[in-house]
Parts: sequence; structure tokens; C-alpha cells
Amino acid sequence: FRPTTRVCHGCASVEISDSYDKNIPDGFVKDTQRWVIFPRTSFLNHQKIEKRNPELGEELSSYRFNTVTKKSGKKGIAAGGISWAYLNEVLTRIPEAKDVSLFRVGTPFPFPEKAALEFLDGLDEVLCLEELDPVIERALIYTAGKYHLDVTIHGKHDGCVRTAGENSPESVLSDVGSFLAVKIPESRKLPEKPETPVRPPVLCAGCPHRASFYAVKQAMKGKKAVFCGDIGCYTLGNAAPLDMVDTCLCMGADVTIAQGIKVVDKDTTAFSFIGDSTFFASGITGVVNAVYNKNDIILIVLDNSTTAMTGHQPHPGTGITMMDFFEKKREGIREDIANKVSIEQILKGIGVEFVETVDPFDQKKAVETVKKAADLSGVRAIIFKAPCIALEKPKALYEVDADKCKSCHKCINEIGCPAISMKDGKAFIERTLCYGCSLCEQVCPFDAISQKGGAL
Repeated sequence: FRPTTRVCHGCASVEISDSYDKNIPDGFVKDTQRWVIFPRTSFLNHQKIEKRNPELGEELSSYRFNTVTKKSGKKGIAAGGISWAYLNEVLTRIPEAKDVSLFRVGTPFPFPEKAALEFLDGLDEVLCLEELDPVIERALIYTAGKYHLDVTIHGKHDGCVRTAGENSPESVLSDVGSFLAVKIPESRKLPEKPETPVRPPVLCAGCPHRASFYAVKQAMKGKKAVFCGDIGCYTLGNAAPLDMVDTCLCMGADVTIAQGIKVVDKDTTAFSFIGDSTFFASGITGVVNAVYNKNDIILIVLDNSTTAMTGHQPHPGTGITMMDFFEKKREGIREDIANKVSIEQILKGIGVEFVETVDPFDQKKAVETVKKAADLSGVRAIIFKAPCIALEKPKALYEVDADKCKSCHKCINEIGCPAISMKDGKAFIERTLCYGCSLCEQVCPFDAISQKGGAL
């Protein structure tokens, strides 16, 4: 099965059949020929896999999600996943497609070769529609070559379908129209949509990551530094005006990329920014490597006590597991029932000698701590610890004293908080967005920002 971006980011009700085979494991059955992969057993198991895959493909050819719809024409279209749904949507708009054979591929590997042969029989051309790697396309090209079929397979390899990015009903409509050499009917013209405000992707108002990035930026002002980022909300630190993410590749790569940069660029200060959940998932081994190889980096752990970007799942530092969560909810238990794993203790146990935990909203202390770390060598770690705004209620909100405001735009140009804008020539804080984090108050050089009243 091939989950792709749009599928993974969507949700829907799923009907489950009442009758299905339930596999109840017997427990672990000792079998060294299967579970102990010495070179000889690896060779034997590889042979078994290669023998098994075609057999699975044969069986999957009759699977209900691998279907062939034969028509009288000489052209066919193969698709899988969400691209199949898009295809069915657009076919209703193309009358010329009524004679096109269709191949729905639900299991691209092991490939249902028998069903593919049925589909390819009698066709001159085939268009493949799929996202990510052209798995179906390659399998059909291989099958056509294996059985010497005189059929041309089109798709990503020959540019008939774009090679990157998501498909959509519109892109599939264009691809099918070009493949069939027909004019696509114009879409029904929709009413003009109302003008909407520009909403660039930014860190939330009150996000502790903004304060963390700003503290490092202030501490390293005028100095040569590189900021290696990672996967998470904090990737948004790349956006202006913070501009604090120079690299982002994959989870955990911030730590290792910073090490590599420091090796080749010795006069730069290499920072790595990593979230608390990513630290547990894939950051620890990179830190071990840095300590072991006596590297010279500053590790910044952005600890907001959750996995914010993907849905606030618990992680080892939260004191709860996912199963605990549901059990606590059922039984009304409120206290933590899992051991919290301390990031600070892990770092010290690895051998990191400089480990400081700081509240990023205490900007003076945060900046001082970064400067202190920058003056040292070896692996240094700063844990900026403050909860995600989704985990706590807003504090007392902030307001701008228009009489004191000098319209310098520093609160906007320095931190980029979405709660702050200009109104009637003065800075203005939108109370429905403010979380009372205090960062803007600390940035304002004219003491024009202060707390006023309680939270909304």
C-alpha cells in the first residue's frame, strides 16, 4: 500500500467488514534458520523471498483492489491510490474516454502480473498515473518487455506526467486529455472568491521556539555562525524575520550536518536545533557521535513538552505513553503513569559537560547562556524549555501604549509575531491571538508594551 501526502493528511470514516480472518500469534517460535541471519541463512531466506514474491503477485491478481476494466479501444490507463480516485473523477468529463481500458493497482508490490497481462492485452498505449516513484509504470514496462508485448508505456519516464509533486484532479484531467489527444472541456466558472488575508506559514503567536531562535540570533549578532535545523514546527524559524534555519534535511540531521560543517568550516560556530521529541527519536546517536569524535557544536534542544507538528503525541520526556493516555482517560487518572526520561540527564550521561536549561522567554538569561556556550569548545547543549501554547492557557495579555510607541516597527521586524501589526501608524497587538509570552515587551526599546488585564 502506498500512503501519499494527501492521504496521510486526510481522514474519513472507514467501513469494516464483520467477517475477516484474525491472526492470533502463538508467541515467539524459535527457528534459527529464520530468525538468525548468518550469511548462509540470509542466502537461503533471500531465495525464499524471491520465490514467494511472484506467488504473492499471482494471488494478488485476484485481490478486490486490483481490478481490470477492459474496453474496446487501444488505449489504457493504469493508476493507484488517490490518483485512481482522481482518474474516476475526471473520466466523467471526457466522453472520448469511454473506450479506454482501466487498471486499478492496489498492491504495486508484489506486482499483480497476471492482472497486468490481462490489462495490456490488445493495447497499443498505456498512461500511468501515480505519485512518488513510478512503481506501477516500471512494473508495466518490465512486464511488457518480459512478454514481448508491442505496447508503449507512458508516464514519468517520458514526461507525459510530471515527475515531482502531488497529482490533483486538474493535473490528471490535463494528463488524460493530452494522452487521448482531446480538448478538455472548460470547468464551470465559479464565483469570484472574496479577498482573504495573506497567511504565510509562521510560528504561532506565543510559540517558545520564536523566543529561542531570537535569543540565539541576538547572542551571535555580528559573528559567523550556521544554524542547522530539523523537522518540526521549528523549521518555520527559516522564515523572515528570524531567518534562523540554514539547513533542514531529515529527522536528526541537524546534529550531524552541524558536525560536518564545523569540520570543513572551522572558524564558524555551528548550531544544531532539535525538538524534544525528535531528540528522542533520532537525535541521541548524533550527539554520541559528536562527543566521541570531539566535535565542536552547540546543540539547542527546543523542549516544548510535546510533538506539536504532528498532533501532540506523547514522547519519552512527557511522562505518558499513548496507551497510558487512553487508560487514564477511561479511569479518570490525572497523574503521570510513565517515567519521564530526562533530556538533561541523557546529555550528561553521554558525556556533554556543558548542559544548561533555560526559559527562552527570559531573554536576558537566554542570550547570556548562548554567549557563554559560544565561548567554550566541544559539545555544548542548551535546553530551551517552555511549553507549547496548545498545552496551557494564555497568560495576561499585552497591549501597546500608542503614546509611547515611536512606530519603529522593531516588534514586527525583529520577531515576526502574527499577533502584532500596525494600526493607525502604531504597533497593535490583536488580543485574540496574544498568549502573553512577553517577548514583544522585552524587544520594545521604548517600554511601549505592557501587560493589561487578564487572559481572554
